[in-house]
Amino acid sequence: MKEVKTNNSGMTFPELILAILMLTAFTGTTVMVTQFTSRFFQTLNEGAKKENISSNKEFNDVINNHLRINKAMDSIIEIFSEPGIDKDFILNLNCTSLPASEWNIPAINSEAIPVSYKICIKPSSLPESNYTELVKGEGKPGIYILYSNPENGISVNAVPVRRIFCRPKPFCKL
Repeated sequence: MKEVKTNNSGMTFPELILAILMLTAFTGTTVMVTQFTSRFFQTLNEGAKKENISSNKEFNDVINNHLRINKAMDSIIEIFSEPGIDKDFILNLNCTSLPASEWNIPAINSEAIPVSYKICIKPSSLPESNYTELVKGEGKPGIYILYSNPENGISVNAVPVRRIFCRPKPFCKL
């Protein structure tokens, strides 16, 4: 048996140059593609361009606004679904961008609804019966629409959010 001797002394100089050129080309292409695609997201983050991005201020985009609005709506629905809230109180509510203070909802803070939105509540065509009729089993619960409207109109950065809920909760069937 003959021993085979291998001579593995690493890359040659031309191979090293070729590897560096390939790495540079790949990195350059990746940077160009990332810059190109980031242009599409700049319209969603208008507030981030005007402010210092390293600050702790939140981005003003559709996803963040919807998250904040939906969390606020969850709290509002949880409170307004309770039988202790009078239906006349709900029917007399006006649209507001500050439901915490104007609607007296302690579960949400004053910044729950983005500044560019107003939140409203309206009854549907299925009206709520009086509480005495509900207790007797003769009445029906009401269906309400809770929605948020962008104050400056609908655009790419501002889209309405709607939620439908039943109240009073103990009389609503799934």
